[in-house]
Amino acid sequence: MNDTPSAQDLVKQEIAPEEQDGQNDALSSYLQAIIDAPESATAHYNLALHYKYKGNWQLSYQHNKKAAELDAESEATWWNLGIAATALKDWRMAKTAWIKCGLSLEVNDSEPSMNIGNTPIRLNPDGAAEVVWCKRIDPARAVILNIPFAASGRRYGDLVLNDGAPVGTRISNGVEYPVLNELQLLSASQYHTYSATIYTGTQTDIDQLDELCQAAEIEMEDWSTIRYLCKQCSEGVPHEHHDQDIQEREAPSERYIGFAATNKTALIRVLSSWSVITLCEYSDVVLELE
Repeated sequence: MNDTPSAQDLVKQEIAPEEQDGQNDALSSYLQAIIDAPESATAHYNLALHYKYKGNWQLSYQHNKKAAELDAESEATWWNLGIAATALKDWRMAKTAWIKCGLSLEVNDSEPSMNIGNTPIRLNPDGAAEVVWCKRIDPARAVILNIPFAASGRRYGDLVLNDGAPVGTRISNGVEYPVLNELQLLSASQYHTYSATIYTGTQTDIDQLDELCQAAEIEMEDWSTIRYLCKQCSEGVPHEHHDQDIQEREAPSERYIGFAATNKTALIRVLSSWSVITLCEYSDVVLELE
């Protein structure tokens, strides 16, 4: 018996995002499905989805556009078309897609600049994943507000392309937010990522450092308080034991601090001033990511 699915079977089957790994071998089957059923919206949608997760935005755009022409009621198709159009900077098509998804916009060729609010986004989801808070400037783009670890390959202020399908949630101030996966870096910020170990046990000293950093337009973040979640928690709702762990954690005498600065000299000047004011010490400043 031949267990290979027919082209017709592939046309009927929509491929879920989590099933995209290892789809290279199936590409020929998806292409064959298009040949056998060129007017199938599902066939074009599936192929467009495949290309989206491969980062081939031109082909994703083409097949999503065709799928939308064949089935104008599919919000998922319009959303993926909006992502592909955003990656290609086709702002007119992107805005058309967002309107089809329920947003109120004027269709023109200008780059959209919206304020959709802050949301957690998972950077580098297929590698050293890290969830950070970002400011969404449209449905498919967001600016990083945290200072990511170097392993993520991202920096404070980077502009990233984000997916629209939630993969887990995070709770902030009693409000649950969906976590969206990053698809790629669109533009890098001018900030560099630095780190230093601060030797102090008082929050007052840390607050003083934060004030000095803000005055110098330097961002800082206490990496000592970051939670490391298991994959199940990261892609779902964090288990209660993680919250308990962070509540029971005592204030350390050493704080591992991340900084986002455009100038290392300015950062060292701030740290030197702070150590004189507070009589605290710090280790050498380390460049984490250029």
